[in-house]
Amino acid sequence: MRATVQLAPEGYPATQVWSYGGTIPGPVIRAAQGARLERRLVNRLDVPSSVHWHGIRIDNAMDGVAGLTQVPVPPGGSFDYAFDLPDAGTYWYHAHTNSMEQVARGLSGALIVDEPSPPDVDRDEILMLDDWLIDPETGRLADDFANPMMRSHAGRMGNLAGVNGRWDFALEAKQNERLRLRLINAANARIFVLRLEGLAGWTVALDGMPLEAPEPVTAEIVLAPAQRVDLIVDVTAGQGAPAGLLMQAGQDSWEALAELRVTGRAAARANGW
Repeated sequence: MRATVQLAPEGYPATQVWSYGGTIPGPVIRAAQGARLERRLVNRLDVPSSVHWHGIRIDNAMDGVAGLTQVPVPPGGSFDYAFDLPDAGTYWYHAHTNSMEQVARGLSGALIVDEPSPPDVDRDEILMLDDWLIDPETGRLADDFANPMMRSHAGRMGNLAGVNGRWDFALEAKQNERLRLRLINAANARIFVLRLEGLAGWTVALDGMPLEAPEPVTAEIVLAPAQRVDLIVDVTAGQGAPAGLLMQAGQDSWEALAELRVTGRAAARANGW
């Protein structure tokens, strides 16, 4: 469907997007490992579309790749997706008909399959990273999706980056709180280089698959398009101190991508590993 959302800061025009359910990103789909997922795509756009369930082991007929595993859903049409969820992990769903344009216009969302025995954390947070190429004068998405310069170089790079559809995404947290952060790169071409600030972290899963043992985060986290990484982090920053996820903005410059606003203390000391 078409929707209007405020991607840019207040004072800039709102942006017309394509969306699952009217939001950017689309609604989080969450289910238990071993469950059966059933969803109906109703295409209210004026172009064909389909949904790909990225990273999940499913039958080809449900994989959503237009022209290969299914006929794209025409405008006004619908398609019923139904498949089992054999593996726990962090996945995502997105359009797979002319996906270079349709994903950039907003057709994506998180798919979380919960394990029977999740790690012991205080909160589980989904951070869907993306960028958007926006005309600051009109608020419209730049519509040159077939731009040959972009295609022959790094791809379509946005001029505004954010998390969960917000350029100023922030969470409240307490010192020594333990969080599970599920990072998903939904950008078309941007490789996010990330750094933790005011957090001690461990990588526990990559692309939906758990690691044999948690690995301490001692350097930058590099997340290419479509990749996912699960972190467990302890909030080490005190109240009012900077904390969160930083994005490399230049050779030696970093800017906040997801801020953690630390208020109070959850425990006397951090858990460690």
